[in-house]
Amino acid sequence: WARIVYKRQAWPDAQRVAFYLAGRAPYTPVDTATVLALLSRYGYEVKADMTAREQQRVIMAFQMHFRPAQWNGIADAETQAIAEALLEKYGQD
Repeated sequence: WARIVYKRQAWPDAQRVAFYLAGRAPYTPVDTATVLALLSRYGYEVKADMTAREQQRVIMAFQMHFRPAQWNGIADAETQAIAEALLEKYGQD
């Protein structure tokens, strides 16, 4: 999948994702609000009054796009690391 999108659309660098993982296991739970703030900076629509289910859907949409192997909508270390790597590479709002 990563090869297909290379040079066609945004994709995180694996080395930077590993850097932002900082030794954590990929599926280690992290603070949902932190992940949502990163996704908002990247351009996903995140509203203050979102329900927990709506928050999960936003995270799931991001995961489906950037981590198709695991998209459960749960905020985890790998999702956070991917978002941080993308913001570093492509900028932020």
